[in-house]
Amino acid sequence: MGSRSLFHRSRPSAAVFVDFEHWCYSLSRLYGLKPNIDEFYEEISERYNIRRMLFFGDFTAPKLAACIDDIRQYTNSIIDTQNPSPNVKDYTDFIMLDYIYQDVDDNPKTDTYIIFSGDGHFSSVAVYLKNKKRKKVIVYGVVEATSQKLKNIADEFNLIPMDGADKRAYYRMILDDLDFVASQNKKVYATFKTIVQAVSVKNAVPSDKVTMALQELLDMGVLKQELVSTGPDRQIKVVKADWKYAADKGLWDYNDARPMTGTYEE
Repeated sequence: MGSRSLFHRSRPSAAVFVDFEHWCYSLSRLYGLKPNIDEFYEEISERYNIRRMLFFGDFTAPKLAACIDDIRQYTNSIIDTQNPSPNVKDYTDFIMLDYIYQDVDDNPKTDTYIIFSGDGHFSSVAVYLKNKKRKKVIVYGVVEATSQKLKNIADEFNLIPMDGADKRAYYRMILDDLDFVASQNKKVYATFKTIVQAVSVKNAVPSDKVTMALQELLDMGVLKQELVSTGPDRQIKVVKADWKYAADKGLWDYNDARPMTGTYEE
């Protein structure tokens, strides 16, 4: 073990399996961030007696290798999954799955399995842990890089990044939804309420966090509300995005910036 103990007697026992390639590469590609291992450990250790924590990935890659010292603060169980053949895909997933299946047979008293991955390959083991072994399954995944099927199967799903970066992730979800609806051929209207509903369902995230992020975008001026007539004596308050301003704020790619547009609810 590293310098920080993983054992707390008063909490339910848990085994943690981290697909560090998913965490590291997805977070970097989508948000330009590095994994915050301290924050992750502190969150799960408040609730669980963490008996085992294993990190998986090709640690010969510089981006992953740079995090080894941080990981060793919490565990020495670092499983190098360097692929022996370029023709074998998802090599890390297969190794991690094998470890999980072996672990649940070898440690029947473990109450909870925490899986950090966004890959749909882990849906089958999540079902096995829940239905066959009667374990609680908690999934962590990077926003916009996690299988919807895996989210639905988990007893609990948690989004990464957290805190300030988490808000930016919600901003992007909202803007992505507005962009998608605006690209449709049919005329629809988007109100505050329909955006919250669509984003929370599509991304399997709490509606209250979407509501908060949407209001912040309105307060910043990235989004605006405008009364639109939809028929005789009927008006609706429509949400519109200022794509150029969103790009100026670093929330949207300049290449995707467009004039002020709105999406409309039928």
